[in-house]
Amino acid sequence: MNKLTIQIASVPDREGIVAEIWFLDLLVAEIYRNNEVLELEFYFNKNIAIDLNEFMTTLEIAKRKLSM
Repeated sequence: MNKLTIQIASVPDREGIVAEIWFLDLLVAEIYRNNEVLELEFYFNKNIAIDLNEFMTTLEIAKRKLSM
């Protein structure tokens, strides 16, 4: 079961769009462009365990979506 989802969003504290990575109903990370470089910021509020392969795949998909 895929517990990770990607939400492309425009948020007030960033220029351009961002890719939010959600684990069930928790925002766990945000990918955004900063001076032509993609940066990853984590937002872990709780101790959670995420399948590494699923997380890596989700990050790659989000990166592709932001590069379009």
